[in-house]
Amino acid sequence: MSPLKTIASLDIKRLDILNIDGAVDKTLMPKVSDKLLLEMYRLMFQIRRFDERAVLLQRSGRLGTYPMITGQEATQCMPPLCLKPTDWVVPTYRGGGVYFARGMRMRYALLYWGGDDRGTQFPEGNNDMMFSIPVGTHLTQVAGLAWGQKFKGKGGVALTYCGDGTSSKGDLHEALTFAGQFKLPAVYIIENNGWAISAPRARQAASHTLAQKAWGYGVHGIQVDGNDALAVYAATSAAVARARKGGGATLIECETYRMGHHTTADDATRYREDKEVESWKKRDPILRLKKYLTAKKIWNDKKEKDLTTETQSWINAEVTAYEQFPLPNPLNMFADNYAAAPRHLIAQRAELEELLKFKGGAKILTELPPAEGRFP
Repeated sequence: MSPLKTIASLDIKRLDILNIDGAVDKTLMPKVSDKLLLEMYRLMFQIRRFDERAVLLQRSGRLGTYPMITGQEATQCMPPLCLKPTDWVVPTYRGGGVYFARGMRMRYALLYWGGDDRGTQFPEGNNDMMFSIPVGTHLTQVAGLAWGQKFKGKGGVALTYCGDGTSSKGDLHEALTFAGQFKLPAVYIIENNGWAISAPRARQAASHTLAQKAWGYGVHGIQVDGNDALAVYAATSAAVARARKGGGATLIECETYRMGHHTTADDATRYREDKEVESWKKRDPILRLKKYLTAKKIWNDKKEKDLTTETQSWINAEVTAYEQFPLPNPLNMFADNYAAAPRHLIAQRAELEELLKFKGGAKILTELPPAEGRFP
């Protein structure tokens, strides 16, 4: 009897460029200018300070539930630098760094997490979708956006994120099946931060890596050190370039770590040990890039101090703008839902209008902005 034949084999690569001491592998170093390197550092530095302030706002009752991103700045801020404004981007709920790198004014992110849907205000000309709160449902939507980009034939790309927990859901299976079959210009980034709320990575999948899932769908797959800003940038740049040329989709697993709680409603000390968190502090994405920039002599203590001052002023301005945002008119909730509103909603709107008049007299309605949108 003849032995079984090997008809296919799995080969998943891992990309590491910048180590924890700030030294780079020059053979893998992407072509990046000093200006871009400084922009990478600024983005990560500022979004971490913003993240810290957002947590304080929530703890003081000035913000709703908030998902921290500290520790994941490289995976959040580097991929958008590889895109054009007309490329589609669909972050998860933990996507503040993605929006920041795309040019969003963070007062709107605060507004969103403050419970106001007017917070979904993106820069003019950007193809950015709002935070995806349901876990995984956006992944198939991105396949559709990528299909649209391919149909237009202008080299557009769609990029999205999911966590290690979401990678176990059927949504990713459907999205990658479609992306692989039709060679879609899509980039799927798994932010493997070690924990799906309280479930560790080891219990998510028996596979050695999450990147190897790509192999079964006929899409490109690679694992990178998600705390290595240069590796994340290089892997995403290659994936985007390949997608633009018709080379199909890519799945990038970024191994990173969620330094804080899952959200401000979580207590991570209940399911992980402090020594685990401490071990990851040595792999901090901001610190290692700072070491590299300093050794390269394009960063120093004075520039760090100036950036700190600039960042503090910027955050103060964004928080002030958020807290001074005018209240919406409650009647807006009835707008733009139906071409012809059903009778019970017409009655409910009239009842609310009368209630507002009763609560504050006629004055309250005159102080509110005019009701927006279409309501028959």
